[in-house]
Amino acid sequence: MRLKEIIAPIKDDIRAFEQEFKTHLKSDIFLVDKVISYLVAHRGKRLRPILVLLASRLNGHKPDKRRLHAAAIIELLHTATLVHDDVVDDSYQRRGFPSINAVWKNKISVLTGDYLFSKSLLSMLKMHDFKVFDVISHTAERMSQGELLQMERSKDYKMEESVYFRLIGDKTASLISAACQLGVISANAGDEEIEMMARFGEDVGLAFQIRDDLLDLLGTEKTIGKPIGNDLRENKITLPLLHALKNADKKESHKIIKIMKKGAQKKDIHHIIAFIKAHDGIVYATQKARQLTEKATTLLDRYPDSDYKSVLIKLVDFITSREH
Repeated sequence: MRLKEIIAPIKDDIRAFEQEFKTHLKSDIFLVDKVISYLVAHRGKRLRPILVLLASRLNGHKPDKRRLHAAAIIELLHTATLVHDDVVDDSYQRRGFPSINAVWKNKISVLTGDYLFSKSLLSMLKMHDFKVFDVISHTAERMSQGELLQMERSKDYKMEESVYFRLIGDKTASLISAACQLGVISANAGDEEIEMMARFGEDVGLAFQIRDDLLDLLGTEKTIGKPIGNDLRENKITLPLLHALKNADKKESHKIIKIMKKGAQKKDIHHIIAFIKAHDGIVYATQKARQLTEKATTLLDRYPDSDYKSVLIKLVDFITSREH
């Protein structure tokens, strides 16, 4: 099932969000508008604002600006981090198109990310809710720590699995968890619901990142918008690789590590992927993602059946089994 079909029951909410999001981005500076227009034209699937809207609806929230502000906060923060990430990682392609730093260079990219982050802060003010500041502040801290931890451990091929999960939890799952929390907060739900949806979003976010790990090995450049094995070239530690290295004998693992430390070339990528498959890295990571998905959807049992609950469950399945 395609994402458009899954989210059909909330299409009016999404349309309202898109209008709200555009108002948050307005500027009287031509260069800002030009860069932002490029960004908006090449945006992703809007998964995080969709999660905000669904979490809000699930908790009985009627349509108003509050949930739209919450969705805008998350999308602005997410977009800001992507722009900064491309600079940090020297990435010149995003979703199959040239990244902002590829078109306008690093200075404008960093300032654009700062601009988007400031807009996210202004959106928070419109919520008039300390809980929103609490969630976003802790999320920003976790995301920064995740990026730094990834740099620190980028060539740690003996990384403990607990460190890997801490890394992707901070770097990726934290923002998805924040989206779910902001949706609940916008619905004026209680602390118990906020905590429950925080755990739900964390599990979904972890599964989301593991799926990204797998797509780097199993996808195609056309579908994922970047070369296959890109994580391997950049010495990023992924769960399939981590498991395969621990599962193989030391001599074979050492050979793979040696190749990666030298810098995996195009001719090496297929060999490394074959190694990961042979030592059950793909199977193991797939099972882990499935377990996290099941754990997350079980948390929704407390809610009565509804169109919104059904959409959320389908969306989780889509996120963790997507092909791009």
